[in-house]
Amino acid sequence: MFFNKIKNFFAEKSIRKVLTVQKRESYYPDFKSIKSILILFKSEDNEKNPQIRKIIASLKEEGKKVTVWGFVDKKEIETAVLPEFRLFCASELNWYKIPKAALVNEFLTTSYDMVIQIINTDVYSLDYLLAQAEAPFKVSRMKPYKGIADFMIHMNESENELFLYEQIMHYLKSIQAKL
Repeated sequence: MFFNKIKNFFAEKSIRKVLTVQKRESYYPDFKSIKSILILFKSEDNEKNPQIRKIIASLKEEGKKVTVWGFVDKKEIETAVLPEFRLFCASELNWYKIPKAALVNEFLTTSYDMVIQIINTDVYSLDYLLAQAEAPFKVSRMKPYKGIADFMIHMNESENELFLYEQIMHYLKSIQAKL
């Protein structure tokens, strides 16, 4: 218990540090103009992720290029690493649950118009990647970190990720950006 509090402290400190030094231009885009989307999510232990695959298919039907990065809370992954569907696991994190430098460097090689984090709980590794993302527009559920996302939705932890995604899409499609 005590060690977990220490790990959490250092994880949160790392996330805040990234946010204080990050220099990115953010803007609220019109959803129709978005071409590429990165989705961050917590993978199911069996790594099948049918909900995420439905979300990917839905966004691709709208003409979006979709890439997903998911965290699996186990030592090794079984799914092949693909350019557009990347799972990572505990062995790719440091002792306080933050992705190691090699994983962060891989993550930063591609840029996106929008990053959507679809998780209903706090996962430090995914929060760290969300903080690192240099996309001009980032969306997540409500987070305690100032500047981690441009648009945050308040929701209960009892709601599932699909509900969060539907809420995000509702707002993104109904609000028109001023140009």
